[in-house]
Amino acid sequence: MSYNLSFIIVEYHAVADVRRFVDSLQETISDLTYEIIVSSNSLYPAEKQGSVAAAFPGVKWLFNKENLGFAGAVNAGISNASGSCMVIANADVVFRNGSLSSAYQYLMRHPDVGVIGPKIVDAKGNIQDCCRRFMTPRRFAARFLKRVLFQQDVVLRPGFDYEKIQPVDWVVGGFMMVKSEAIQRVGLMDDKYFLYVEDMDWCKRFWNHGYKVVYFPELLVEYKISKKSTSPLVLKGFFSKYSMYHIKSYLRFLRKHGKVKSHEL
Repeated sequence: MSYNLSFIIVEYHAVADVRRFVDSLQETISDLTYEIIVSSNSLYPAEKQGSVAAAFPGVKWLFNKENLGFAGAVNAGISNASGSCMVIANADVVFRNGSLSSAYQYLMRHPDVGVIGPKIVDAKGNIQDCCRRFMTPRRFAARFLKRVLFQQDVVLRPGFDYEKIQPVDWVVGGFMMVKSEAIQRVGLMDDKYFLYVEDMDWCKRFWNHGYKVVYFPELLVEYKISKKSTSPLVLKGFFSKYSMYHIKSYLRFLRKHGKVKSHEL
């Protein structure tokens, strides 16, 4: 069976978050066919796998045999999905409005668009930095320092209109809607990135294949974008394992793409 949307949820010891995601989705969506696939990196024992899956009737659980990282888990989900569009989502996403249909229609009616990302807010309604320009080494260092040294939790873009539908360089992988037809041309996420930067890399590849990446604020979701790699706590040792993942992934991006130009207007 084919669906309008395949929701690919990456789960890591977050069953309660998955429950909230599913309940939120079911309260929001009405006029689209969909499937929910949870790609779990949690390495639960067999008994728990059975009880978890049984608690979510109608949801397909993929219990990965090893921690595949974010990109690997996404790819496992996509490989088992049949939707016209893939919605990549973290487990702790909550839907704040009913505009999934308008986002889906926008994506399907624009053949030159491969990826769209929503407006993302935290639980208090504060806008998150959900769409960004490609990271040059200077931007990457500046962003890292703002978060670590100045404890700037969200780095918003001066002058950027967060209420306007517009092309952007990339949208964060915490929630992105991707056209399946475009994935067939561009390919899956690069699973050589274990954590971080895989979303920027994927968006760059969509641009390379002639597809636009679009910020679509008519769709609103709640999600607190993780700052583990730049948490002030890492100052105790300056670099945590998450910051090392981030730096390693960014260096891979530079090796793959070199100096990148912005596609924004």
